[in-house]
Amino acid sequence: MALTGLMAIAAMNAQHSYRNQQVGLEDLAGYIDTTRGVDPATMMFYVNLINNPTHSYRIEHFDVGFNGCTGRVDEHVVMADGSQRDNVFVFNDQGLLTQSTIQGSKGKKTVTDYTYSYDDVMGFTLQQSKSKTVKINYAPIYGEHGHRVAIKADNGSRQDFTYNELGHLSKLVITPAKGEKRTLMYQGGYVVREETGGRVFRYHYEVDTATGKKYLIAIKELKGNDVIHERTFDFSIDTHGRYSRVSISLDGKPLMTITRTYSR
Repeated sequence: MALTGLMAIAAMNAQHSYRNQQVGLEDLAGYIDTTRGVDPATMMFYVNLINNPTHSYRIEHFDVGFNGCTGRVDEHVVMADGSQRDNVFVFNDQGLLTQSTIQGSKGKKTVTDYTYSYDDVMGFTLQQSKSKTVKINYAPIYGEHGHRVAIKADNGSRQDFTYNELGHLSKLVITPAKGEKRTLMYQGGYVVREETGGRVFRYHYEVDTATGKKYLIAIKELKGNDVIHERTFDFSIDTHGRYSRVSISLDGKPLMTITRTYSR
């Protein structure tokens, strides 16, 4: 009995070792992907982490996601008219965005810092975003199973999360302080449909059989069953399965080319 008890405690501690403030995304994701019978508390911790709106599995720039990366990403953008912009994104070991530097069309750069709160049970959640001129505080709302079901901001914006029976994100509703509400439908962690201001978009992907990751190849705007506009993405990936170069076109006309380099 004593030996059985010790083994149970050791197993519990092994599981709990993936629910702490220092655990890295690579180790946590590896544990989730390779372990049978992951305890529900660890799965909830993981789900709450990766469904932060600023997580590198969720945050997008020009509709091109970061595929769960950590570290620094330098992004060089060349627009169709030849103008150029340089942006920087910094993600911590949990894949959460800690700082973004976005260059606007007139050359001005906006630096925004992001901070997070942490709970031993619920895990990480977005707490504040702060730039030179704007500070926004966020508060999470948790459902009966412990999943974060909403994030409310003190500027009036809100994000609401819906999960399927397996605990995976199925819908995200983004209600901004000003502007149009967006409803994003997910399948397997990727957006497949978007409804914004009465418009409907379908997202199409190409699957890399070696890594299982999906890469965006088109966003089609629909009117009924007809495609009225189509944004296409031609891309290259690096040895880690991350976007290194993406060329984006709208209805066959070039919009921009994005080049990314990664610190790790």
